Amino acid sequence: MAPNISEVSQILDLVEGIIVVVDADQRVSYINRKGCELLGYEKGNILGKNWFDNFLPERIRKDIKAVYSKLMDGEIELAEYFDNVVLTKSGQERIIGWHNIVLKNVAGSIVGTLSLGEDITERGRLVSPHEQRIQELEDRLSELMSKKMHIPICSWDKKDMKKAINDHYRLISTAGNCSECLRILRTAPKI
Repeated sequence: MAPNISEVSQILDLVEGIIVVVDADQRVSYINRKGCELLGYEKGNILGKNWFDNFLPERIRKDIKAVYSKLMDGEIELAEYFDNVVLTKSGQERIIGWHNIVLKNVAGSIVGTLSLGEDITERGRLVSPHEQRIQELEDRLSELMSKKMHIPICSWDKKDMKKAINDHYRLISTAGNCSECLRILRTAPKI
C-alpha cells in the first residue's frame, strides 16, 4: 500500500535539508519543517506566498524571477545545482546550496520546481588557514604580475632591478628608445 500525502509530508519533515516546491506561478506549494525553521516562519505563513517576493533579497528578485519565468516557459533548462541567497523573517541572508528538479504534469508541461537545499552560509565564513594562505599567495602573485606590467621589459630578469630601470629611462631620455626592450620585443614569439 502506497503512503498517503500526509505520511509523505511527515517523512519529508524528517529530512535535515530544506525541501521546497515552487509552482509555475512562483508560489510555494510545499515546504518541509527544516525550511520553515531556516526561514523563521510557520508553514502557514509560507505556503501560497510568492517565493521570490517573500523569501529572496530584493536586489536579486527581478533577475531570479526572470530566469524562473524562462524556465517555466521551457526556454532554458534548470541547473541541477546552484547557490542562492534566501531572506529569513529576521532579515538575515543565508546562502543555500540547492539541488533542483523540474516538475511536470502528465502531459509533460512544466508545473514547477522541487528543490532540496542545504544552508552553506558558514562554509563561506569558515576558511581553513591552509585555504587562507593559498588565497593570500594567489592575491600576492596577481599583485606582482600587475606591477610587472609597469616595469620595463628589459628590467624583469635583472638582479639589480632599480639600476636596470634607471638605465632604461636614461636610454629613453637620451636615445628616445631602449634598445634592449626593442630587442626583446623583436625576438618575442608571435601570438
